[in-house]
Amino acid sequence: MSKAIVIFNPAKVREVDPFKESLGKVAQENGFELEYIETAEEDPGFEMAAQAREAKPDLVIVAGGDGTVRVVTTELRETGIPVAILPAGTTNLLARNLGISMNMDEAIQTAFAGRTLKFDLVKVTLGQGKDPKYFTGMAGVGIDAEVMHGVEDKLKKLVGPGAYVMSFLQQVGSSPCRVKVTIDDTRVLKRKTTLLMVGNTAELTGGVKLFPEADPTDGSLELLLGAPTGFASWLKVIGGVLTGKRKNQEMEYFTGKKFTVEIAQPTVWEMDGDAEEPAQSWTFEVLPGALSVCAGELSESK
Repeated sequence: MSKAIVIFNPAKVREVDPFKESLGKVAQENGFELEYIETAEEDPGFEMAAQAREAKPDLVIVAGGDGTVRVVTTELRETGIPVAILPAGTTNLLARNLGISMNMDEAIQTAFAGRTLKFDLVKVTLGQGKDPKYFTGMAGVGIDAEVMHGVEDKLKKLVGPGAYVMSFLQQVGSSPCRVKVTIDDTRVLKRKTTLLMVGNTAELTGGVKLFPEADPTDGSLELLLGAPTGFASWLKVIGGVLTGKRKNQEMEYFTGKKFTVEIAQPTVWEMDGDAEEPAQSWTFEVLPGALSVCAGELSESK
């Protein structure tokens, strides 16, 4: 019999017993025995993923929000262990980009019957003496990070994704800052921006494609630079994103394998929706095929 380790966030999986019952039934049907490991408030999954890495199971299943999913998947990088995602958070961006259903029962079926995909990972280097960080989907410096910093867990539970909209409205009007971006160690850009994002995956909540050309299996990354400063210019950006029109005077897109970003003042940033401590320089570098993940039905553009 094959073995699967299930790492789950009990704060997100609210009905644990029914969850285990449903998962256990499908696992048995597919010839798997399960071992459960809970995350903790003080550890979103680092130690739990380390235990799974040491055990070398046939499959790791992670159930939780984007934070839990990011920690577990990235900690299992370059192990070859397939990781299946059961979405239990507010936005569930990686699950959406993998074509995984937001219905838990359907997602459980995909965990055992979905195809395994070699998925790119992004390594973030912040400076000498600092451990690198990793993410799977998107990262941002500037207003989107301010939005993440402004969202409280209590508000997310009350209004869901609407909490991000409320936080965004508080940030409109932010002043642009000067940034220097080096693409693949060769091309240098100098801009004034309020929006800087790096994308490995394409979609936001609701199927909106922020990075229409992003493909997390092609060994490259997308960069978005923009300098909207008021409602009118932000409406142009939002309109461009919703319609998929990349040609917009408020937005610039670039493709590369490595982006080095430098800013004069410490600035907040986020990765996969998690707010991070301020920094002044970042190197975003793709690690092709570093993850093995279970995918559902993906669109043709993926």
